[in-house]
Amino acid sequence: MEENKPYFVGVTVHADEGRSGDLYPGHPLLYIERYTVELIRAIGLEPYLIPMYKDSSLPYLKHLSGLVFTGGGYLDLSKPLSEGGSLESTGTERYEAEKKLIEYGLSTGVPIIGICRGAQMINSVLGGKLSNILDSPVKHHQEKAGIPGDQSPHSIKLNINSKLYTILLNDTLNVNSFHRQHITELGAGLVPAAVSIPDNLIEAFESKSHPFLYGFQFHPEKLYESQPVWQRFFQKFAKSIREFSEASFA
Repeated sequence: MEENKPYFVGVTVHADEGRSGDLYPGHPLLYIERYTVELIRAIGLEPYLIPMYKDSSLPYLKHLSGLVFTGGGYLDLSKPLSEGGSLESTGTERYEAEKKLIEYGLSTGVPIIGICRGAQMINSVLGGKLSNILDSPVKHHQEKAGIPGDQSPHSIKLNINSKLYTILLNDTLNVNSFHRQHITELGAGLVPAAVSIPDNLIEAFESKSHPFLYGFQFHPEKLYESQPVWQRFFQKFAKSIREFSEASFA
């Protein structure tokens, strides 16, 4: 391998049509929060923003050595969180494109991370189920309370037999929370890696067969600077990407 050859990580973006309830009415947008992009650069990799075309076709992907499926787009917080739509209805173009991307990632073995909506998408493609959070002692959408993303309003308990535990080496962690739906049934080949305290909602999962596939219901990319434990996880992600790239492109 060339000493300075870049390792590209594909990052999904949100697509909207500029409707009245979208981020910028009258202006169709593709957009992403910058946390993920800056984090990928911080661990020595190059982010590649994957466009969401109107026909849900995919661009060239073979230069990618990793995939990050990001969280959802703008959410009108004036409405009850329990009234949220399905993954498909809140971004049809994105849903179809990400479905193809996940199938690509599963077939190639490229390292994968799913964050919030991204984790829900992976679970959905593998046959899992999702429901709105109707009642819980935990506030699972901290933006409603004006709590910044680098702060952690609730805790999770890790499965000490999980691969995630062997990376993080903590049985409990404090995490952030920006979701209105939760996984009620895991898809084929996925196992729980962490649940929320005290309501036991699935907060993280991993794959039994894929070399590196993790899904998080919270946003670890926003905790990267405030919680060093997540630096350990993302460095492991970077190592897996380099190993995948060297095996695939040698």
